[in-house]
Amino acid sequence: AFGSREKLPHPSVSRSEGAMVNSGKNYPIELGWAFLLVVGYLVRVAFVSIRLPGAIGILLVGFAFSHFMQEDILENRNDLQRFAFLLVLLNAGFEVSIRRLRPAILLISLFPGVVEMAGIAGLAMLTHDVGIREGLVLGCVLFPLGEGLVIPKMNEFKAAYPDHALPRVTLTWAPLEATLALSLFSFLSSVSSSLTEGQLSPVLLVAEVVVRFVATVAAGGFVGAGAGWVLSHTSKITFRKKRIFTGSAVEAFLLVLGLGFGGFGLAKVVPNGFAPGSMLFDSDLFVIAVGSSFSDVADPIVLHNVEGFLAGIWVFGSIILFSMLGSRTEVQVFEHFPQILPFMLVGVACRFLGLCVAVPLAQRFGKHSHFAPKKMLLEILFLFLCSLPRATLQGALGAQPVQDNFFSHLGEQGKAWRQFIGQGSRLYIITFSILGSLLLEFLGPKLLLATADKTRRRAMSSAMPAIDEEHASCAPSQIGSPFFTESTPLSPTAGHRSPLSNGAAATSAAATSPSSAAEALSVTMAGEEDAPAEDTEWERQESNWDTFLSESGGERGLDSAHAAEHCILYRAETQ
Repeated sequence: AFGSREKLPHPSVSRSEGAMVNSGKNYPIELGWAFLLVVGYLVRVAFVSIRLPGAIGILLVGFAFSHFMQEDILENRNDLQRFAFLLVLLNAGFEVSIRRLRPAILLISLFPGVVEMAGIAGLAMLTHDVGIREGLVLGCVLFPLGEGLVIPKMNEFKAAYPDHALPRVTLTWAPLEATLALSLFSFLSSVSSSLTEGQLSPVLLVAEVVVRFVATVAAGGFVGAGAGWVLSHTSKITFRKKRIFTGSAVEAFLLVLGLGFGGFGLAKVVPNGFAPGSMLFDSDLFVIAVGSSFSDVADPIVLHNVEGFLAGIWVFGSIILFSMLGSRTEVQVFEHFPQILPFMLVGVACRFLGLCVAVPLAQRFGKHSHFAPKKMLLEILFLFLCSLPRATLQGALGAQPVQDNFFSHLGEQGKAWRQFIGQGSRLYIITFSILGSLLLEFLGPKLLLATADKTRRRAMSSAMPAIDEEHASCAPSQIGSPFFTESTPLSPTAGHRSPLSNGAAATSAAATSPSSAAEALSVTMAGEEDAPAEDTEWERQESNWDTFLSESGGERGLDSAHAAEHCILYRAETQ
C-alpha cells in the first residue's frame, strides 16, 4: 500500500481520503511546476517578510492549485510527497548523534513530547471510542514541534544572546524529538499493518518488532558509517594509481541521497519470515539510521558539503510537501476545529506538565544543583514556547494514514479516523505555525532577557534590537526546514554546524564557553556594584544548563565542530 500510486478518483472516495472530486486539468505539466515553484516561493518570501511561517503561504498556494491541478501532478501526488518525506527523514538522521546521547539530554528532549502524545491518545480513547493504536497514531502525528520553524529562530537567538544556554538546549532537543516522532510513527505503522492482517500472535508480533528494529538500526548504521568512511577517504581509494572518486561535494551528496533511497526501497522487498508480507527492515528508521551514522563517521567538511546540497534540494522538497498538502485541504476543514480544539488544549497542557517534570530532573544531572524557582519557571515557559510552532512533521505524517490505508479492518470507522487525523494535522499546521511562531517571536526575547543573570541582562538589553536590525538579513528563513537559508554559499545550512563568518565565529565561540564570556562582561563592567544574592543564585542555575550541555555533548559536540568550521572558512576564503 505504501508504494501504490493514486489513480483515477473513485466516486466512493472523498477528497479527504486523498482523491480529487474532479480529475486533473489537461495542460502542459511544465506550467503546473512553474506555478508551484515560482508562486510558491514568492508567497513564502512575502509571509516570511511579515514574520509569518513560509509554510502557511505554500499551503495556500497548494490549495489554490487544487482547483486547476495538472493531471500528471495529481496522479503522482503521493509519490511526490513521499520524496519530500524522505528528505525529512535523512535530515533528522543528520541532526542526531548516537554517541553523544546522555540521560539528561534524552529526558528533556523526549519526556515532554511523550507526555503530550499520551495525553492526546488518552483523550481520543475517551471521547471518540477508538483503540490505543488509533489514539497513539493521532498523538504521534500531532505532538512533535516544528523543528523547521524552531531551529532557525534558536540560531537567531543564539547569535543575539551568545551567553545564554537556553537556545543551545533547544537546538539539542528539537532534532531528537523529531527523530522520536518519526521512529514511533514507523513502529505504529508496522504494528497497525500486522494486526490488521491478523497473521501474528501478540508474542510473535513483539518478536517481529524487536527483530525489525535491531536489523534496521544495524543495517542502516553499517551503510551510513561505510559511506561516511569512504567519502572521507576518497583520496586513498585508487585503481592503477588513479583516484576513483573525485572527492567533490556533489559526489558525496548524490551517493548519500542514493543510499537513502536504496535503503527506503530495500525495506519493502526483504522479508523477515515471520509472516507473508512481513519485512525485515523498517523504511523510515533505515533512512534515519543511515543519516545518523553517516554524520558520526564522516569528516566534518564532507558532512558540511552534504548538508549544503541537502539544504538546496529541500527548497524544492518543502514546496512539494506543503503545496501537495495544501492541495488536499478544503475550506470545510475549519468546520472540524471544534472537534480538534480539545486535543490542542489537552496536548499543550500535557506538554507544559512534562516540562515542569523534566527540567528540574535534567538540571539535577549536572554537577551543581542550585535552583531559583522563579527563574526555573521562566525557563520552562521559554521551552514551552519553543514547543508550540508545528509544521514540518504534521505535514509529512498527517497524510500517511490515508496513503497507507491505516485501520482498514475497522471499516467505516477506520476511514473516518484516517480523515480525522488528516484534518487534525492540517488544522495544527494552520493554528500552531502562526500562533506559535508569533508567540516565540515576541515573547522569546523577553524571557531570555528575564532568565539571564544581572550582568548578562545589561549586555542583552542593548543587544535586543539586533534581532530586527543586524540579524534580520542573515537570519535563517522559515520554510519548514531546519537548514533552509538565504545566505551565501559559505553558509549552506542554517543549522548549528554551518560555516561561520569571522564575526559569527567569535559569537559562537562565546556561546560555547559561557563562563569565559561572563568573565569578559564582568571585566568590562568593573567598578559597578555587585549583583544581589538572587542574581548569584541565578548564575549558579545558569551553570547547571552549561554543565548539562557539556556533559550531554550538546549541539553535536561544539568544540570539534568549530575546529572544523575554521578549516572550512579558511579553505573557502583561499578558493
